[in-house]
Amino acid sequence: MTYFTLLLLTDGEIHDMPKTKELIVKASELPCSIIIVGVGNEAFRNMEALDSDGTLLRDDYGRVAKRDIVQFVRFREAMERGDLAEQVLKEIPE
Repeated sequence: MTYFTLLLLTDGEIHDMPKTKELIVKASELPCSIIIVGVGNEAFRNMEALDSDGTLLRDDYGRVAKRDIVQFVRFREAMERGDLAEQVLKEIPE
């Protein structure tokens, strides 16, 4: 089986959350993970919402993701803790 990983590096927020959630919910049926690494001083509230630890992501149409495929990591904080690799790989299945 082929498994895909999308790595996004960003210094800003997502501005179209409804469409982003819709696409992530659809992608949750595929063999893939999305890793978002936030760099800089942005609040990243939307990114944290996409990393739906504890509950599955729901889009604005009420559809629920099949599984949690998004991992959001704050670069600076992970580097300070020394666990960047561990945090980035957290949502990727073994």
